[in-house]
Amino acid sequence: MKKSDVTRQRVLEVTSDLFSRNGYHATSMRDIANAVGMKSGSLYYYYASKEALLAAILNDRIDAHVAKVKEAVANLPSTATVREKFDVAISVTVRIIAEAGDMAVASAQTLAHLQEPEYSDQSERRQAYNQFWRDLIKEGQRTGEIRKSVPDAIASMIIVGALTFVAEWYEPERSTTEQIGRIFSQLLFEGMHN
Repeated sequence: MKKSDVTRQRVLEVTSDLFSRNGYHATSMRDIANAVGMKSGSLYYYYASKEALLAAILNDRIDAHVAKVKEAVANLPSTATVREKFDVAISVTVRIIAEAGDMAVASAQTLAHLQEPEYSDQSERRQAYNQFWRDLIKEGQRTGEIRKSVPDAIASMIIVGALTFVAEWYEPERSTTEQIGRIFSQLLFEGMHN
């Protein structure tokens, strides 16, 4: 990996932490540069604005999230039922969101701070994640595991919305991400089950 790529990654990690701890509006480019250990002018070489930094963080997070969920489902045997795929996708998502903590909630709440073209780019990524759930629901309808009357667009938004805020209330001392994933999967899937 090139030094510039390592620096970019470090800037994103530090910025993500600052946004999470201090909030997007309260964090300045100077704060970020100081935390990374570089001059403000050098930071602008990597990212033109605070908004560009936010967009890069959000893009990285959702791309990694979708890749992990799809990989987990793809690693199932070819005979896996939609319910098994759903269980794995929910479990992986709960773990990712719980580990992201406050930044998962912040990611959901900071989309409004983006301008074009970053807003549309992030929206497309979120739509692709939503499409994963829609496709899984449609597959379940084809296999007879999910009722045909379930509106896939609304059901997928309910799933994504419910999972997004796990980080707000998750407490590891009360239950594991596996336990929470099983509860979510049972409630959500059985609500659509044929």
